[in-house]
Amino acid sequence: MTPRSTRRAALAAAALVLASAACRRDDAAAMRHPVADSAAARPAASTWRTNPIAGVDLAASGDSVVVVTGPHTILWPAAGQELAPPYTVRATFEKRHGRLHEGYGILFGGSGLEGPEAGQVYSYFLVRGDGSFLVKRRQGLETPVVRDWTQHAALHRDREETGRPNGLEVRVDAAEVAFLVNGTEVARVPAGELSVRGLAGVRTPHEVTLVVRGFRAGPGAPR
Repeated sequence: MTPRSTRRAALAAAALVLASAACRRDDAAAMRHPVADSAAARPAASTWRTNPIAGVDLAASGDSVVVVTGPHTILWPAAGQELAPPYTVRATFEKRHGRLHEGYGILFGGSGLEGPEAGQVYSYFLVRGDGSFLVKRRQGLETPVVRDWTQHAALHRDREETGRPNGLEVRVDAAEVAFLVNGTEVARVPAGELSVRGLAGVRTPHEVTLVVRGFRAGPGAPR
């Protein structure tokens, strides 16, 4: 089986899970997420941008998107607006396939995302299957570590080679940025150490199947 057909098979399997979950969603849940549900009718390729484009497959259902990668990938909403503090970015991530020590999560403060890595700037907040989180910044080809991999009890570790859902949130203020996992703050960093103005999205590792649910990025003072 070729890498392309393998990704297609993984995408189809994950999309089937999403479709089944959507069928079980009750009317009350639909009332709670009217915007996300109305957006579900659009193909994922038209609602998300990826870099690279080749080697990445997407499928959407409701407020969820499944990402199946060959190379490591960044993606962001096609309609996303540049954000300046204060704002909040949040999403729930669930790895369906991938290595234990490969990180995935939220990017923010992004610019030059459609171009080569040498011209990209963004900050990112990742988690991985051993219960650790990381905060880094991309400044072109340089990726300085802001907070190195650190284990925290708030993270749900992988179970039987499959990830468990983790809700990530980044609260960006002019002075500092708070990083939360499953509602618990795990780090707080001075804004001057990060890129905080720009687009928000998702960063994935290579060879992963990742479900991203409820991605939101919008202005507003952090709580």
